[in-house]
Amino acid sequence: MKKSFLIVALIEFIGVKGISQGKFSALMFGDYFYNVQRDSLATTLNNALLNDAKDLNGFRYRRIYLTYDYKFDNRFSAKINLESDQEANASNGKFGFFLKDAFLKWDSICSNMSLKVGVISTPTFVISEQWWGHRYIEKTITDLLKIEASRDFGLALDGKLASDKIFYTLMVGNNSGNKPEIDRFKSIYSLIGFKPSDNFIFTLSYTYHFLKKSIDFYDTTGTGKLLNNDNSLLTFFGGYKVENKFSCGVELFYQTLNNRFNTGTSLDTYHSYGATFYIDYYLNDKFSLTGRVDYYEPNDHSKATNDKRIYYIFSGNYMLNKNIIISPNVLMESYDKLASGKTIKTGITPRITFYWKY
Repeated sequence: MKKSFLIVALIEFIGVKGISQGKFSALMFGDYFYNVQRDSLATTLNNALLNDAKDLNGFRYRRIYLTYDYKFDNRFSAKINLESDQEANASNGKFGFFLKDAFLKWDSICSNMSLKVGVISTPTFVISEQWWGHRYIEKTITDLLKIEASRDFGLALDGKLASDKIFYTLMVGNNSGNKPEIDRFKSIYSLIGFKPSDNFIFTLSYTYHFLKKSIDFYDTTGTGKLLNNDNSLLTFFGGYKVENKFSCGVELFYQTLNNRFNTGTSLDTYHSYGATFYIDYYLNDKFSLTGRVDYYEPNDHSKATNDKRIYYIFSGNYMLNKNIIISPNVLMESYDKLASGKTIKTGITPRITFYWKY
């Protein structure tokens, strides 16, 4: 695998050097972090974000992108993007890379429409991530909680209407993320957006994942009853910004998971939902302050209680130049009391985050 990656990287490098219509770019961000407060009880919660060890600290990178964009002509272009994070390690434990994006884009396939095929971004939080604008600090809520994958192998149609004020995406994908397809079940993604001016934007997205049915092992009829395990996701985003002065936004999601909660006597449908609100204020053209609050209810079933949590982000962002940012920030996560009445301490992690691109 290591040899294969080196060969691919070498080919990409030669291509970048040898093709005038191509463009190589790179991006990296990471932190020095210190977990000043943790509670071992947080590990009992599904999707708790700050559940690693107290006093753990060190330097880490969270993302590296190596990207090559190539333009064939005015209508056709392609992208290859390799990603490394500290979860994508090689078999020997060293840092590794994987394929993040690999697609061909056909612009103007029809009036104000383009087509992509390959490993591409799912539309669910593309816009909200752009307007949030601080991916180096944290992911958007549906990405952070792994409610939706950021990529899928598929086919996507993008279009614009009404003098580009209305835009949309329709996509069909494998529902395998960045992994090979292993079954016949697919996913349908959709998004519609409205941008009345440069200052405002609104989007609504809906995703439906078709999944393999499962046997209802609580069924007593002996018929081998099959249960629908499909799930769906509805999201809304609204954003406002004045360039280099102020921005704010709200993102909501509502997920339905069919027959996925085991009550001990039946397999029931449940929902998860959450909300984000953020504010970004620029003190000058070099320094901004950011605050964000995420609320998350992972399971609204009457038999799933005491599992809500709130995630807080506070940061200052200093631009050394337009492509280099240093950001001191603090992450905090608070939790419901457990059913036993025990209180879970708030998780707290201060960080100094670094970001650059070229």
